[in-house]
This record gives sequence, C-alpha cells and structure tokens, in this order.
Amino acid sequence: MKTFSLALIRFLFFFFAFGVSLYALQYFNFRTDTNILSSKPADLSAQWPWRIGFYGHITAGILALCIGPFQFLRKFRAKNLPLHRRFGKIYVLAILAGSICAFYAALFANEGIIAQTGFMGLAVAWFYTTLRAYQTIRKGDLPGHKRWMVRSYACTMAAVTLRIWLPLGMVGFHFSFHDTYRAVAWLCWVPNLFVAEWLIYSKKFEY
Repeated sequence: MKTFSLALIRFLFFFFAFGVSLYALQYFNFRTDTNILSSKPADLSAQWPWRIGFYGHITAGILALCIGPFQFLRKFRAKNLPLHRRFGKIYVLAILAGSICAFYAALFANEGIIAQTGFMGLAVAWFYTTLRAYQTIRKGDLPGHKRWMVRSYACTMAAVTLRIWLPLGMVGFHFSFHDTYRAVAWLCWVPNLFVAEWLIYSKKFEY
C-alpha cells in the first residue's frame, strides 16, 4: 500500500507539473486576445519591458516545473549525478532570472494592490528560497540544500495551485472572479510553504 501511495504521488507530481507546463505553452503564440492577456491594456502588452517580464517568468516557470520532479527522485539522482547537477544549475538560473521578471510583471497584475503584493511576495519567496538552496549546496550542506529545495519547489508549484484554487473559488465557493483572483494571489503560494515546512519537519518527505 505504501509503495502504491508513493507511486501515485509521484504520478500526480509529474502529471500536474507537465500538464501546467503544456498549458502555459499557449502563451507563446504571442497573441494578446487569449486568456489573461486579453484583460491587459493594449498599450501595456505592447511594451517590451512588460513582455520580457511576462514571458520571462513563464519560461522560467516551465523549466522549473519540468526539471523539479526529476531532482526529487532519489534513484534518478544517484544514477545520474552529473545530470542532476546540470539540471540544478538550469533550475537555479531560470528561477533567479524568472523571479525578477515575475516581480516586474506583478506590478501590473489585475485586481489591484492585493493581487499585486501577493504575486510580488511570491516572486521574492521564489528568488530567496532558490538562492538559499544554491548557497547551501555550494557550502556542502546537503540537508540544508534539500530543505531549501523543497521550499523552492513549493513556490514553483504555485503555477499549479493557482489553477486549482481559481476554479475552486468561483465554482466551488461561488465567489466572483475578481474576489477569487485577489485571494488566489496569496493562496497559490503561502499554503504551499506551510505544507513544505510540515513535510520537512515531520520527516514525511525524504528524497
């Protein structure tokens, strides 16, 4: 039963990571009349700084989402340590750059200051947890590196939990899109970090 549960968790881990990544690829048709882009002012979406911020954080998110699950596989890491390290470098560089892009894009988030500060907070947490993961492994602190990687990927998974909370708030709780979006700007990542801390200190997540 334990083996089956672990296999199911891993399957869902990969399923959501790659599923959301595939979904995000639609933005690279560079059309401004689809999804969230259609709600942005035309003059904003035409500006290069905003476009770099928007597409930069999406690119980083896709890379981090797809790399992350492999980094947590103990057997894969043991058999492919050089690849694990290369993936790790890509993961870190993508997020350190992508979080800066995300912070800039968050300044223009829909639904005002509540949503904007929520997404800016996520960008800061994404940057900090990933930087700490890099710093700890550079110092040879493997346990610390693992703990910070769990926190970092919890922030990365905000891309997934956002897409769970958003329809849940509107369909399940019948909130308006505007209220749900403001709440989700915080719900997509703050609970993730609480779960990460529980996993770390309850020792229920070993990798």
